[in-house]
Parts: sequence; structure tokens; C-alpha cells
Amino acid sequence: MRGYFYGDKPGPPDKSGYGTVSFHLPDLDITFRARYRGTALACEYAALLALLEFIEINPKLFKGTPITVYGDSFAVVNQINDRMFCEKSVQPFRNMALTYKRKIPYSLEWVPPAQNPAHVEIDADH
Repeated sequence: MRGYFYGDKPGPPDKSGYGTVSFHLPDLDITFRARYRGTALACEYAALLALLEFIEINPKLFKGTPITVYGDSFAVVNQINDRMFCEKSVQPFRNMALTYKRKIPYSLEWVPPAQNPAHVEIDADH
């Protein structure tokens, strides 16, 4: 089964503010969107973690199905896959995603934003 995540916020990426987190499960026709306060990278991690939590609390929907998670966050995908240094500020997020990986056998892949159905445009005024 495929799952997609997306997180972003307007303004400077290293400053906290309200952003959007979303995930999409096309095989189940489920889309989730919420606001999240944090840096751009924290919003990206929060979107992934929201998807993983949904998978964990709905095991009947995913039982016996390989799960591939896609995101357009180069940093998140490569930090989780141990191909890139993880900043101390987001290490708790990374560690939580790795904890989920031990519970839920998922693989994590990068996709361009145009191929990510969870990708949403956010309004800088909100």
C-alpha cells in the first residue's frame, strides 16, 4: 500500500510558525490535513509521524500489506534512511519515526512534489 506525506510552512524555514501537515492514502481514499506549529522541517516530520500513527492505530486496514511511504522532503527521507545528517532540533522526530519503523515494516522513498498527492499549497496569511 502507498502512503504520501507533506509538511510545510510559510516564511523562513528555520523559524517556527503555523504550517500544514497532510497525508494521503490513495488505495483507501483517505486524506488528512491539519495545522502544526514548528519549523518547516518539523512540519515535514510531523506529517510523516501523523501518517505512521494512523497506520499503527488502524492495523486491520494494513494487515499483511507492504507499506511504501513517499514524501517530497529530501531531508526527512534521507535522514530516516540514514543517508544524511540529522539536526539536533529534529532528532526526537527522527527517533520517533525510527521507532515506528521497528513496529510497522515500511519503506520510505522520495518523490517530486508534482507526484505527491499529499502536497498542498499553503496560504502565507494563515
